[in-house]
Amino acid sequence: MLFSQSSFNLEYFESELKSKNYLFTKKKIFKDILSKSFGFLQDIYSDNLDEIINLAEQLRNFENVLFLGTGGSSLGGKTLVSIKENFFFKDTSPKVYFLENVDEWSILKLTNAINLQSTALVVISKSGETIETLSQFFFLKNEMKEIHNFKKKVFIITENKKSTLKEIQEEEGFKFYEHKKNIGGRFSVFSLVGLLPASLVGFKISSFREGGKLFLESLINDKDDFFKNHFFSALSLMILYKKNYNISVFMPYSDRLDNLSFWYRQLWAESIGKNKMGITPVNALGTVDQHSQLQLYLDGPSDKFFTFIFEKQRESKKKLNCSYGKDKNYRLLHNKSLDNLLIFELRATIETLKQKKKPLRVIELDEINEKTIGSLMMFLFLETIFSCYFINVDPFNQPAVEEGKILTKKFLENE
Repeated sequence: MLFSQSSFNLEYFESELKSKNYLFTKKKIFKDILSKSFGFLQDIYSDNLDEIINLAEQLRNFENVLFLGTGGSSLGGKTLVSIKENFFFKDTSPKVYFLENVDEWSILKLTNAINLQSTALVVISKSGETIETLSQFFFLKNEMKEIHNFKKKVFIITENKKSTLKEIQEEEGFKFYEHKKNIGGRFSVFSLVGLLPASLVGFKISSFREGGKLFLESLINDKDDFFKNHFFSALSLMILYKKNYNISVFMPYSDRLDNLSFWYRQLWAESIGKNKMGITPVNALGTVDQHSQLQLYLDGPSDKFFTFIFEKQRESKKKLNCSYGKDKNYRLLHNKSLDNLLIFELRATIETLKQKKKPLRVIELDEINEKTIGSLMMFLFLETIFSCYFINVDPFNQPAVEEGKILTKKFLENE
């Protein structure tokens, strides 16, 4: 397998593996997988990669591609792009930007800094009614009103049904690409929505889907207690939830996985937070948040479950020369690497939490690449659904979010 999982301070939950609820939930999720009732499973076995690659080739004619969308329309794509893209600056061609917010200051900073004549807009909204995305589009349409051939620079991804965005696409003659109606935004990373921006930065989208398939096939075969080994942590978390553990900390130790934690935060929060139930996801980044959150985790209330993710350590060619002055060196770091320090700090954090009897699991990736990330994200999809099923929550809707959308429209109408 492309990653392994270890858990600590959870051994007292092993008896729950025989519980009726666990066995029923396992049976239900197997049934749904085998019947491909999850929309994202239809995506992963789809033969539409050529269509995505062809669209990416069209977009490579531009210097910049702006992806307009928020939530599930952006977080998956951002996660995949960050696996390949330079952490500190844009080094791909074309340069890929995600516009998620409606902060005029930051959007103007971007549009004033790039060549709009050679900029494409990819507008993504499943419903076609996402007010933030529509406002971004109209703002940029106005900024680009003098641009030659503007219509050829706009690409619309939405459901093939009546909506504001679909009407705009038809009236203006923009290119249209369908967002499948049975795939929610937070489950869309294996679709055009996630794969298009990834393809633009050299991310191997076929390998990504292969990784997802590999996890599914291993799960279906269920050899050597594969299901138990991967879903025991989720089972334990749901039992802990009944004991007032209502926070789940997701903490990768890699800059390339930072956006994964934001993607996971939405996946978990929107899926499980319903009917006065749910566990609050908190994302953190190692080693950075050892200096901002770890004090609370170690010495605060016992209400948290921890997930640490890291890449298996490889020998670094960059050893630190810590000599200074005449004949001195900083002995602790001399001839060590930055990766050594990263892993040692992770180990120290894990050991300290273990000693304090905090419940946690550790996911070790063989390598951060397309296939491994595909396998990991498929696992996180299914683990989230399993957890929702276990407490009888529908993982695929988000009814409360709609209330805020309705109120926003009322405020706009009354302005």
